[in-house]
Amino acid sequence: MTPHLRRLLAALAVAMVASSTGVVSARTVAQARVTAQSVVPQKTTTTPTSTLVVLGDSLTWGTNFFAKSQSRLTAAQHFERVLVDSRWGRRISGLTSTRYSGNAALKQLLADGIRPTAVIVALGTNDVAILTKRREYTTVIQELMNTIGDVPVVWVNVHRIDSATTTRQSQRFNATLASVLSNYPLASVYDWVTIAKNDPKVMDPDKIHLTPLGHEVRTKVYLELAAALAQRVSDITTTTTVAPTTTVAPTTTVAP
Repeated sequence: MTPHLRRLLAALAVAMVASSTGVVSARTVAQARVTAQSVVPQKTTTTPTSTLVVLGDSLTWGTNFFAKSQSRLTAAQHFERVLVDSRWGRRISGLTSTRYSGNAALKQLLADGIRPTAVIVALGTNDVAILTKRREYTTVIQELMNTIGDVPVVWVNVHRIDSATTTRQSQRFNATLASVLSNYPLASVYDWVTIAKNDPKVMDPDKIHLTPLGHEVRTKVYLELAAALAQRVSDITTTTTVAPTTTVAPTTTVAP
């Protein structure tokens, strides 16, 4: 029993005894009220935590496991919280499993109360082996972007060269990704393809995954992106919290 609760019960007991004798002084009642007020919990306000979420597949899983990307991102202190959520075989969307769908995984994080202030997306490697059409890529990209919402996003594009088919479909996916994200003012594409082409040693012999060097390079990319995203978040916060100096009257548009 807390000290506040003991004082409240004691004050109420005094009031009850006084009532039973038929004598309830104003002072006794006042004391009971003051004691009761002292144990009413006070409302507190907290500043929302800045949170970076990294959504990825096996490439990001390897980067986190071998190059400790989450701990290094946390140590960089660009964000108060960093969550690297990555799984082998994960696709962008279209599935209900949080293991195999980045969209479902993010929805679960949101349901758990996680509110990302910025997101790095590193998905699409598994989609290009299954989906073939631009409209299919557009659909899954838009589904995830709509779940992410109005926060800064960087999407790492796909470099998969294990076959002529996946190479061609990776190129188609990347072109579609750039086109779709052009409709989202807070989103951009990071060109991982150029890095991998300029330094083939980052690619595993299976031409899909990464070597130890690749894990290190990829982690440094995530650190670079985290710094850029933190700056974007800061710029947005500054812009939205400064009151406008002028007011522009709304205009009426008349349909022809």
